[in-house]
Amino acid sequence: MSPKNIRPRFRAATAVTSLAAIAALFLSGCAVGSGGSAAGGGDESAAQQQNFAAFYEQSIEWQSCDEGFGLEGAQRERLEERGGSPAAFQCARVEAPLDWNDAENGDTIELAVTHLPSVGEDRQGVLFGIPGGPGASGLDYTYNMSVAPGFDEIMQSYDLIGFDPRGIGSSTPIECEAESPILTVQIAACAEQEPLARTMGTSQVARDMELLRQLMGDEKMHYLGYSYGTMLGATYSTLFPERVGRMVLDSAEGAGWATLIGSLAQPQAIEVAFEDLFAECGTRYDVEVCPFADITALMEAMGDLTVEPLLASDGTVVNGGMLYQYLMTSLYQRPVGREIALDTTALALSGNQDAIDRMADAMSGGGATVGLAGSIVRCHSFPEDPDVMGLLAYAEETGVPELLGGPELSPFVTQSLIDLNCFALAESGDDVTDSFSGSPDAPILVIGITGDHATHYEGAV
Repeated sequence: MSPKNIRPRFRAATAVTSLAAIAALFLSGCAVGSGGSAAGGGDESAAQQQNFAAFYEQSIEWQSCDEGFGLEGAQRERLEERGGSPAAFQCARVEAPLDWNDAENGDTIELAVTHLPSVGEDRQGVLFGIPGGPGASGLDYTYNMSVAPGFDEIMQSYDLIGFDPRGIGSSTPIECEAESPILTVQIAACAEQEPLARTMGTSQVARDMELLRQLMGDEKMHYLGYSYGTMLGATYSTLFPERVGRMVLDSAEGAGWATLIGSLAQPQAIEVAFEDLFAECGTRYDVEVCPFADITALMEAMGDLTVEPLLASDGTVVNGGMLYQYLMTSLYQRPVGREIALDTTALALSGNQDAIDRMADAMSGGGATVGLAGSIVRCHSFPEDPDVMGLLAYAEETGVPELLGGPELSPFVTQSLIDLNCFALAESGDDVTDSFSGSPDAPILVIGITGDHATHYEGAV
């Protein structure tokens, strides 16, 4: 069987090994400007402010994050367990245009924003951040970064700002219905029913971020993005190069991240990561029983569960797709998390009900899938003229993962690789799809990580 939706671009921020380099850049003495007037002159930033002046006249009215900003329940408990202070965060809703490309369109959306003031005396500005996805919550990212190991030094000098991108999380969501599990139909339904679906591209989010920068009063954009967040940072630097301050793009991808080739490169990296996981089971990972010897064994188990799924105590069906997502999610975790996933998988496959329940509970939030909103964001970066022949040449040269039905490039596999779901959205390809072309005033630190299944190293070079 071929697992679908293998396109999340998440990165566990707390697992980043490059924090020392990140801190060194943000805490360096380089003068890139912070504070004072945020207004520009003769640049794209100034043009945006002039065309949408009313939005720049609003004041951010901060309030507690107790309700409606994702800091309730389990998120609050996790933050407190790790030594964080939910009460230290301020939250607000900021109004933004529905479409930054149409000043005559009077429709608006709301952005859910959170703010954690710096705690040191040497304040250097505001640090924006967005995690992976697309489709992940920037609010959750900021809450989690506040207790990330080693991040306290950065918080001495920077306020943290996070926001849920338009259409996602606590910001104005997309509201559309399709009585079909087929992604193409779901995208088409949103394109027809929901105007916001047509303005959810990364460039629109970058313009939202520029609005927030000016409302916060910073002269420059200081930014830390992971995985898909690197595409947002690179897009911002292309649109507003004169506003770039200290910027770090960690686990970077190129502008072709949403192309057919880009969509094949990720499952290739995932398969390598699975092979390493299974090869190191019993050595690096201390588990009692290794559930799989190789990818073939995993595929067989997925096939078996598709025919005869396991059943959790609450009625949740644990099928082959859930097994795949559960193990893939473990790849974002530290070694102890992978050990737990391997142990749980082995026990679940042996019929242990507690293990089956744990697996189902862990995936109740959808794991690392980007969801419909994230797929729509991706579609805006999907090329108008997809290079099908280039994809086939790339697949012939590099091989097709067994996870996708490889290694042979059969007609069935070829058809599955030519993913044209995004043609259901007329605005497909209206975003940056070729290359990022900004020439920012300040250098950008781009970090690539070998062995990363979500954002492979080649995307950073």
